[in-house]
Amino acid sequence: MTIDHIDNKILEKLPSDSSCNIHCLHIKINDIKPIIKEIEADISDTSWINDLDELSKKVFKANAEKTINKIVNDIIAKVDSNINTDIGEYIVSYSAQHSLEINFSHKKIPLAELLKEKISGNPGFDFHSISSTNYLIFGEAKFSIDSTPRSDALEQIEKFIGDKDNGELFWLQPFLDEQTKTNIINDEKGYAAAFSFNGNSIIKILNNALESSPIKKIIQNKELYLIAVELC
Repeated sequence: MTIDHIDNKILEKLPSDSSCNIHCLHIKINDIKPIIKEIEADISDTSWINDLDELSKKVFKANAEKTINKIVNDIIAKVDSNINTDIGEYIVSYSAQHSLEINFSHKKIPLAELLKEKISGNPGFDFHSISSTNYLIFGEAKFSIDSTPRSDALEQIEKFIGDKDNGELFWLQPFLDEQTKTNIINDEKGYAAAFSFNGNSIIKILNNALESSPIKKIIQNKELYLIAVELC
């Protein structure tokens, strides 16, 4: 996996009238096999539960075990040389969250599906992190085998703002430090739109995203990360 942090100076559609801190990343993955192994190890590692309060330990232990078994046995174990949509979305989510940790020193929060009672599938955001400036980042991941679903990711975020994000705070609360909680109470947060990239020009895709309709609402918040994941 290689991660390229795009220089904002070459993005002509970057909004100039917003205080939102915008970052664009281009991730390239040449071999999915190591990534899938990393995903399995990351999902199966439940050591994060040990750091929680006793009540949270009981809740997340029960929810996580069922989801881990479902993901590992029904999705990861059945992956062959032909990538499918199910594993594709996990690759986009994992790669995006990993890039935020590596490039911007974000604190990762366990995969959203592991925190909720639903065994598979996630009706809300796909991944979360806490930025170095203590903003909770809500991440949406979209995957397509032959297209670039950046509009799907952005439209989903726009739809979820103030609804799904606030509705997830109960599950996320055990992972939040006091400053991040204060920022959330003050409605200060950020978003990450991660999507598979199938195209010739990453700059064109990012410019299209930056001048899209959902951006106007999204950049009213503190931070935005646009993350294009290319399976080479």
